Amino acid sequence: MSTRPAYLTATLAKGLDVLEALSEVEETGLSELARRLGVSGPTLFRILATLAARGYVQKSAASRYRLTLKAWEIGAKTVRRIRLRDVARPFMERLAAATGETVHLSVMQGDGIVIVDKIDSPHPVRVDTFVGQRAPAYCSATGKAILAFLPSASLADILPRSYARHTAATIADRAAFERELADVRRTGWAKNREEWRDGVCAAAVPLFDSSGAVAASLSVTVPTPRFTQSALREKLVPALKKTGAALTDEFARARG
Repeated sequence: MSTRPAYLTATLAKGLDVLEALSEVEETGLSELARRLGVSGPTLFRILATLAARGYVQKSAASRYRLTLKAWEIGAKTVRRIRLRDVARPFMERLAAATGETVHLSVMQGDGIVIVDKIDSPHPVRVDTFVGQRAPAYCSATGKAILAFLPSASLADILPRSYARHTAATIADRAAFERELADVRRTGWAKNREEWRDGVCAAAVPLFDSSGAVAASLSVTVPTPRFTQSALREKLVPALKKTGAALTDEFARARG
């Protein structure tokens, strides 16, 4: 279980809560944001005024608040520093060519996964995703591919006490989810069959660093009609495993 940091700055924590809440909406008013966060109006007003003064938030003439691109600029700088992304790019391009599907490179962040790079499928019907997008780890193939290979202590700290259902297919039972992770460890790949979003499926493999620790995951994301057993068996999983193994070797050399 997570423990409260010894030196938590409450005001900063509230400010970060505001940024994260604003990232999920186009724009919002002060009162509705205060209700959502459980923060008093005066406190929230001061936080928003500070964020606006620093360029993170913009206030419209109608007193509606929205994020600016400043947070994205910081994130983009961070992504550029991720060595794995640079190493992975040519492997991702080959995987996209071999499968004809959207390819993602993802890393864990807290209890979720974040897409740090992607290559779109050439198909006119494809899954809409973006770099920086976050998803719950427990109902995404990319997340399960990482979770299955984490040390037990880290896994216990990350997994939620209860599993919110995002779709009818979400695995919401702890025992069933643990069996799912055991299957990922046995087969070497993870799947998501409409567990996070209806109509969206994915398969993923873990990527390991030079110490043997899981560092990221590589996935193909596919509209449900193309996510067939034959496609998995004959094309998607073999290509994923081959690319994942080669990328793990290359990543280990790059970090060695």
